[in-house]
Amino acid sequence: MSENALKARISALCAEKNVGLVSPDIPLLSNLSVYDNIALLSRYLTDEKEEQIQEVVARQLDMLQISDAKLKKPFQLDSETIFKVKLLRALRLPDSFTVIDRPFVMLNTAADISPVAKMLETLAEYSGEGAFFDFEWNKNKY
Repeated sequence: MSENALKARISALCAEKNVGLVSPDIPLLSNLSVYDNIALLSRYLTDEKEEQIQEVVARQLDMLQISDAKLKKPFQLDSETIFKVKLLRALRLPDSFTVIDRPFVMLNTAADISPVAKMLETLAEYSGEGAFFDFEWNKNKY
């Protein structure tokens, strides 16, 4: 599948549902900390109190073993941590479908999809429906 076809599929899906998108094309907000990047959607789209958001985000950061990055800015993170933060941000969108777009562009050292599967398994209570969009040549990694 070409990159344009991939983007068209994502756009069509976004038009139908709330989509939490994890994509190399959507960066973290560089002026915000890891915590603020993740908490942003909850602050504006839910009626959760800040204390509730803090508890959930802290638990999720612990689950993915990146709690030490909570106050760091995106430029201070490695690619795996950036991916994890993008995933947590996408999962904070209420009543959404999570799309992971071209994970091997973001996790370029991963030999297969198992690190992402492990992350999703770890976050099972938070993750709902989702899909991977990727290039045809990566199909052997799934």
